[in-house]
Amino acid sequence: MSDKIFISIGPFTITWYALFILTGVVVAYELSQRTMKKWKYSSSVLEDYIIPMMFFGILGARLYYVIFEWDYYARFPEEIIKIWHGGLAIHGGLIAGVIFSIYYFKKKKISIYRMMDCILPNVMIAQAFGRWGNFMNQEAFGGVVSESFINHFPNFIKERMFINGAYHHPTFLYESVLNVIGFIVIYMIRKKGLKKQGDAGFMYLIWYGCIRFFIEGLRTDSLMLGPLRVAQLVSLIFIVVGILGLIGVGYIYSKPVVLFDLDGTLQDSKQMVMETFKQVFKERKPEITLSQDELDSFFGPTLEESFGKYFDESEIEGLIARYQEINLEMHHTMLHEIDHATEVLKQLKEDGYHMAIVSNKRRKAVELGVEVNHFEPYFEAILGKEDLPQPKPSGTGLIEACSRLNVSRDNVVYVGDAKGDMLAAKDVAMTCIGFSLEQKRLDQMKEANPDYLITDLREIIDIVKEKRTWNDTTIW
Repeated sequence: MSDKIFISIGPFTITWYALFILTGVVVAYELSQRTMKKWKYSSSVLEDYIIPMMFFGILGARLYYVIFEWDYYARFPEEIIKIWHGGLAIHGGLIAGVIFSIYYFKKKKISIYRMMDCILPNVMIAQAFGRWGNFMNQEAFGGVVSESFINHFPNFIKERMFINGAYHHPTFLYESVLNVIGFIVIYMIRKKGLKKQGDAGFMYLIWYGCIRFFIEGLRTDSLMLGPLRVAQLVSLIFIVVGILGLIGVGYIYSKPVVLFDLDGTLQDSKQMVMETFKQVFKERKPEITLSQDELDSFFGPTLEESFGKYFDESEIEGLIARYQEINLEMHHTMLHEIDHATEVLKQLKEDGYHMAIVSNKRRKAVELGVEVNHFEPYFEAILGKEDLPQPKPSGTGLIEACSRLNVSRDNVVYVGDAKGDMLAAKDVAMTCIGFSLEQKRLDQMKEANPDYLITDLREIIDIVKEKRTWNDTTIW
């Protein structure tokens, strides 16, 4: 059995080349899927992506190689489909992969820049594995070296780099190791936070472009375009594109979708809510006198959570019904907008921002609050508790809001007045703005590490004009 074959059972054969390439793809896929899970994307996004991506990547890598080796394949056309004999050009695979990725993620309404950050650094791991497939095929090696030089490497590498009567540079190993180092470097930078979407992808282009340019100068099997090494030309293009992308030349910034909490953010319902709780407790548990701290604790959690601290579970449904009766009666007399709320909403609407409300309150109460404050013209969607897959601090309601607005969830800022609001945005790696006039609530929100803390709603107008990425780039 050939030493290029990993296993052979009857007509069924798996080569080492295929095994290493597939292993690299699986590892890169799992690493990318791990990040997508943290961002709360459905696993189906990458599940539906990986198979066609592999097909187009391999097809592009093969076509690229065949085009530049056409003199050989014109004489032996039957060899064109025999990719197990080797002959996949990584640059061709990357180019085809990028074209397919742009199409796929645009169709899914997902930022291609963000997916570059998620996927491309992991491609370096796939490439690191793939180079060991070249090793097993005894291809992609460098020029002749002395035996004293090759003795610095393990014996199994030395033996396999003895080709056509001479030892050769194990360039497969150089590139494999440098790819792993590149992955680690970019991963560490990425963990600290990126300036904008796409930066990790641009770093990949620069890193891989540099190492491939260097490695290609050592190889003896370069694809040529006249006197020029094609891989070095393409590597230079990668480096230039990566540098321009990092410094922002030609970069397209997107306006964020602006999602709002309602109570405490756009409307001042504090006295009304406290008075409602007081009346419910006076009716149902008169022996309890609620302290100010206890009343403050009711802002943010759901009614189920708030009542659950004092009443049996069997009583909660009735308590909520009574709470709603009292609360809705007070809306027209005790509810009013937060200072400058209408002014801010009007300006954002005129500037073309998509907006929605995402609240843990029952939808009927949310809609009545919007009506009383005359906020209806400004919002394209209003979500109450019944509309949320899970209540905040889960961020699933923010994703649902984007779905209803028919917009990408990759450029979103959520404005709220509670720690739970900040945690909801963090839960789905979105940008968050904490607003309050009370220092205590600002301190509570600060614990969740919001992107901004403000005490005047008008600050939002300038914030959303910033040229930045509207998602949390520290969550990987």
